[in-house]
Amino acid sequence: MSTDHDLLGAYVTDALDARERAQFEAHLAECPDCRAEAGDLREVLAALADAEPVRPPADLEDAVLARA
Repeated sequence: MSTDHDLLGAYVTDALDARERAQFEAHLAECPDCRAEAGDLREVLAALADAEPVRPPADLEDAVLARA
């Protein structure tokens, strides 16, 4: 069984259904730790959204796949 704190990642990535979202938002109103962490996670997600993807060199990819 998950706790309200366990829903934080799903909340900031919009992966909760309406009932879970309402439940978590009620928790968020009461929990300063989760509010702070939600803000931090939103900043990280915004930075990741702006990041340019980098493809590894072909020889590195081949070496990893060969060892897998």
